[in-house]
Amino acid sequence: MKTVLLAPTPPPAGGIAAWTKRMMESDIPGGWELSVVDEKQIGGRPVFGNARKSLLTEIKRCFIIWKNLCKELRQKDVMIAHSCIPSLTLSMIREYVCAVITKCYRKKFIIHFRCTVPNTTKGIIGRFMLRRLCAISDVVISLNSQTTDYLSKITKTRIEQIPNFIDESEIDGKHNINKTVKTVLYVGGIVETKGVYEVLRVSEAFPDINFRLVGHADNETEKYIESMNRPNVVLTGEKNSEGVKEELKNADIFLFLSYYRGEGFSNALAEAMAMGVPCIVSNWAANADMIEKSGGIVVPAKNSLEAENALKSMLDPEVRRRQSEFNVKKVRECY
Repeated sequence: MKTVLLAPTPPPAGGIAAWTKRMMESDIPGGWELSVVDEKQIGGRPVFGNARKSLLTEIKRCFIIWKNLCKELRQKDVMIAHSCIPSLTLSMIREYVCAVITKCYRKKFIIHFRCTVPNTTKGIIGRFMLRRLCAISDVVISLNSQTTDYLSKITKTRIEQIPNFIDESEIDGKHNINKTVKTVLYVGGIVETKGVYEVLRVSEAFPDINFRLVGHADNETEKYIESMNRPNVVLTGEKNSEGVKEELKNADIFLFLSYYRGEGFSNALAEAMAMGVPCIVSNWAANADMIEKSGGIVVPAKNSLEAENALKSMLDPEVRRRQSEFNVKKVRECY
């Protein structure tokens, strides 16, 4: 039996693509196999940032996806098409067509919203497509409680809340807790909506702490950081999984202040928790679900002052030790 994943693959390495890669490398129980219809963006448009879509490029992309899906569905052992998208209007229109195609082949269709739906779905057309897409699907998968609560009010289709997952090899319960906080780490897209400017404002209040930002920076943000000329802020560029793991091993606190519209369940945050790093996070998407009240501190989005206060309260090594232990335990039990 086979499931076809409608999802992007790396590069770039983050977001849905990271989940796709993990799925393809996992042992699926029950004799199930996976294949992928790659939905990655084409034409060089970045995942993060405000670059405009080319309509012709998007139409070309849609027809490539629909053609490849038909090819996969012709195989007799394919039982399910599993679509992974943010609930943006154009994405939902494209995937509604995917659902219709899947139903024509008499297969099951799952829609997996890789976002926090109430943050992402806007406007009359968007809400209409959301209802239609949920209605045609056999199962709806959400990443967090905000999405589950929202969808339960608009659809009768079965909803399953399933978080992202971590491989056991990524869990390390022996994180070193230093007496003093030397390094604060961020991993993700180096763009405004990921809370990077809030991280930079926090760095001003703690000149003796190194703030390391791991990921690809857009041109505007990179130039701004360079113009700051602040010695305690380091842009490392993108790193592979081993490089990120090494950064997490040396970090005292993970600072994740995202308010990115498409955020659902942060792989970067889950990886930090798996390594036992105490976390300061925005109250956005699944962040509060993940660390609860014990794995760090949740602060309002776009509020650097609250993040500064949170960091001050985590200077005590015993506080960070308890948070570290909670995060590892939470990942082992839930993710």
